[in-house]
Amino acid sequence: MVANKKMPELENDNDSHSPDIEESLLRVTEINFSDMEQSQAYYDMVDQLMLIVDEDNCILIANKKAQEYFGLKNSTSKEDFTRLCLPEEEKDYATSFLSSFFQENTEDTELFCSTELLFKDSGGLISTFLINVSLLIDKDSPRKAVLLSCASIQNKNDFENEMLRDIEKLFKHLDSIPYALVFSDNTGDITFWNKKATALFGFTKDEIIGKNITHIMPKRYRKAHEGWGEIISIGKSPVVGKIIEVAGLRKDDTEFPIELAITTTRYKGDIFHGAIINDISQRKMKERLTSIAKNKYRMMFEKSPLGIFHFDENGVITQCNEILVRILGIPEEQVISKIIGFNIINSFSDDNDLKKAIIQVLAGIPARYEDNFQSPFSDKVIPIKAEFSPVISDEGKFMGGVCVVEDFTERKEAEEKLKQYAEDLARANEELKSLDKMKDEFISNLRHELKTPLIPIKGYSELMYEGALGELSQKQKDAVEKMMFSSERLRRLIDSLLYVSITEGGNVEYTFLPLRICEVIDSALHDRDPEIKRKNHVVERSIPCDVPLINGDLDYLEEVFINIIDNSIKFMHDGGKISITCSLQDDNNIHIKIADEGIGISEADLPDIFNRFYQVDGSSTRKYGGNGLGLYICKKIIEAHNGSIWAESEEGSGTTIHVLLPAK
Repeated sequence: MVANKKMPELENDNDSHSPDIEESLLRVTEINFSDMEQSQAYYDMVDQLMLIVDEDNCILIANKKAQEYFGLKNSTSKEDFTRLCLPEEEKDYATSFLSSFFQENTEDTELFCSTELLFKDSGGLISTFLINVSLLIDKDSPRKAVLLSCASIQNKNDFENEMLRDIEKLFKHLDSIPYALVFSDNTGDITFWNKKATALFGFTKDEIIGKNITHIMPKRYRKAHEGWGEIISIGKSPVVGKIIEVAGLRKDDTEFPIELAITTTRYKGDIFHGAIINDISQRKMKERLTSIAKNKYRMMFEKSPLGIFHFDENGVITQCNEILVRILGIPEEQVISKIIGFNIINSFSDDNDLKKAIIQVLAGIPARYEDNFQSPFSDKVIPIKAEFSPVISDEGKFMGGVCVVEDFTERKEAEEKLKQYAEDLARANEELKSLDKMKDEFISNLRHELKTPLIPIKGYSELMYEGALGELSQKQKDAVEKMMFSSERLRRLIDSLLYVSITEGGNVEYTFLPLRICEVIDSALHDRDPEIKRKNHVVERSIPCDVPLINGDLDYLEEVFINIIDNSIKFMHDGGKISITCSLQDDNNIHIKIADEGIGISEADLPDIFNRFYQVDGSSTRKYGGNGLGLYICKKIIEAHNGSIWAESEEGSGTTIHVLLPAK
């Protein structure tokens, strides 16, 4: 006979009855049904539910325990077993299970079997029972029945269910711990995989459960993993119970350092392994950086251009570098015998400033020493500067101090030379001041001497041109006009040269006043009006009347726009157009544009036009005159007004000069 439910291997948990009686009752296979009621007394002694059920599922006899549980009125109630004792979901299985005992071929029928059934008591409460079933055969008739010995295992099931719930809680907890947790069986197949393991390796539970543990190992480890089960089984594993550092393999085949702790347990003869895995990439990076820092410190210590030594909490030198050995003037082979172990506290008198500095550092206070120093290891007297600092560990422990020593012999010599040089320079500066004063006086006199003869030349030329000294012929007027232009050019040249000279000396004095930019430009146009008319140029002027005032020097700003307009006149064909526009930019800057239709400037020459004495055509046969100072002077004046000036031009297409000045 084969039962449809799993046959549990558990024995009856109730130990209150006699095992001898139970054994004698449960193993009965032959019985005389006419005498069966005489066995009632024996069944009542058993502390289990005892039922005899015939082929029609009719209860033939029930002991007291069964009568009380199912609410039977007497021991031979003739009730239907499946209707009275079983819940609906259990009836089909119980009927099939019991009927298998009544098959005709008794040779193939098991006379004894166990299964689990759900019983309902008189109040309808359902519990689980372990049922031991024995087939009863009447010696004198073909009748058959089954003896049901029923022990409640509900408490055991409740305990097992509670244990399963606890295990489920445990696994939920294990799923949320901050370390990767992986379980595998004795073949290495993964049986448990928590969320952290997914985050660490990239495999989901569905992807990795059932796969071998070598899926998360780099290939170089897999050979060593062969036979691991055998090593574990004999208890000689080099890794179990230890924390080791190895590499893990992610789903994307990238490796990373991990810290691994492996545990092994046995359950019902099988071996299971658990691994707690921690990603130590950041720790390894910190260790690497620490190692690099230590190497850098060592390199700085050894390669430093300064002498360095460390002393302990007693003032004893424990370490020094090569530069210190040189400063102190002892042979390198005597470092260990003379410097290392040298006690500064005991080797100097109490009034020694170096000893005082060491004592201060040992009290946790930084100190400094700067003076001539008599080396205790040689006859050298060295001017040194020493910086002392206490050394405190990360745990707050005082570990002595460190001193950085600089031999400033060369610096001292350089300071003496520098001091002498400064004195010589001061004397030379006084002489230069005298020369500068003489130069200023010379320039002032030169300006006066050059301009004095120009004034009558220009004045008489204008009187002659206007006919105040008598009528002139047209030919004479043309000659006088050329004299006037030439004297004006000479005046401008003198002013330009003098301005450059004054600028180089830093002696330009500006008088800043509130100005209207339109008035400055109009004054410049008025100055160049004769030339504009002579060449029949057209001037288009667009300056809004609400443009804010500026702070500026009228004479110098007028000179700027005269130079710019003069260039437009000079480098443009007769009848050309000059456009002057002005606008407020960004609420605090006034932008002036002066555009012409002249010959323009090439891209190569454009960056240099504001340089001193620069001319696009500097040959002696050039067509256009000039000294190359006009735009240079403009740039200097505009920069002195906290503004900027630049040019846009294309050869053959004219030039636009931009001037940006801050509004008042």
